[in-house]
Amino acid sequence: MMRRRTVDAGSVSVEAVLLAPVLVLLILLVVHVGRLGTAHTRLVAAADHAARAASLVQPRAMHEAARTVALDNILQNGLACESVGVEVNRVQGIDPVVVQVDLRCVLDRSGLSLLAPVPRVLSATSSEVVDRWRVDS
Repeated sequence: MMRRRTVDAGSVSVEAVLLAPVLVLLILLVVHVGRLGTAHTRLVAAADHAARAASLVQPRAMHEAARTVALDNILQNGLACESVGVEVNRVQGIDPVVVQVDLRCVLDRSGLSLLAPVPRVLSATSSEVVDRWRVDS
């Protein structure tokens, strides 16, 4: 018996060669989006901790307390930021007084230069009521 060769012999290997880069890019995109989500969650947690720390100290020490706690929290959680910005504001004119902390993180792009050619900037804001029994308002 003689076997006849068909025209589509080898088409599976050609399709695999053409689809492999697309599948690799899709996997890298999923990993990148997952890292962004995790980084944002960690930045929100750092903003929450910084706002709580700022609400427990004297008004003149709020910025330093928030900055110290935010940077420590970012470092402990392994969030890779090229630069971190911390802004602390006391919202006056309302009772009770509220302190608001804004964090800004430029993510480190090492290893993701293909998917992130421009810097990714994440930001998070957290507010906390100033504890009047611990602070001289």
